[in-house]
Amino acid sequence: MNSIENESTNIKSPKGDLEGLFYNIISLVFQPLLMPTFGMIMLMNMDVFSPLPAQWRWIAIVGTFVFSGILPAIPILLMLKRGEVNDLFISKREQRTMPYLFSLLAYVFWSLFMWRTLTFIPTFITAMGIGSAISIFIIIVINLKWKISAHLAGIGGLTGALYGVCYRMAINPIWLLSMLLFISALVAISRIGIKAHTPGQTLAGFVIGFVCVFIPSLFY
Repeated sequence: MNSIENESTNIKSPKGDLEGLFYNIISLVFQPLLMPTFGMIMLMNMDVFSPLPAQWRWIAIVGTFVFSGILPAIPILLMLKRGEVNDLFISKREQRTMPYLFSLLAYVFWSLFMWRTLTFIPTFITAMGIGSAISIFIIIVINLKWKISAHLAGIGGLTGALYGVCYRMAINPIWLLSMLLFISALVAISRIGIKAHTPGQTLAGFVIGFVCVFIPSLFY
């Protein structure tokens, strides 16, 4: 069996050096639960939404953080405390199903929040939120047999969302798009560097996240 499948529950570089510490920091900062919040922050700072009152922009950001960040994190922390998962990143594939299901439910509520509360949000952005939920469902199914990178699915979804918004708004912020691709590559290198995933698992995660979030921008 692939050694990745039986990886240590301690997420760290085999060398335990500064490189490993850097990779762990990248994995923590760009963890999947924070990607929707990062995306909403970027969205609310775009010129198209600048006329909105500040309080509504804050409601969008904080609401996104609550539904897609805090809510799915609570059961993961409880499972960690009870020993049902071995570490914060849920290294073992077999332990990921329940946390993923909680995340799926939280993302569904997040999409409903955008649809019913954030009425100023264009429909295609809400559809991309639904696409994020769909990507989690796909990852749950794949994870039953093959470990896949949720980190790359998260950053892939964020990248797909930004590309989708830019496509719909007919804008081309090259520096921002390039920065996201660079961060995506950095996250992939970090996950591979700490032996959490193979290159194929990171690539698959990114593609699933990107496609599931970007495609709704073409049809809604």
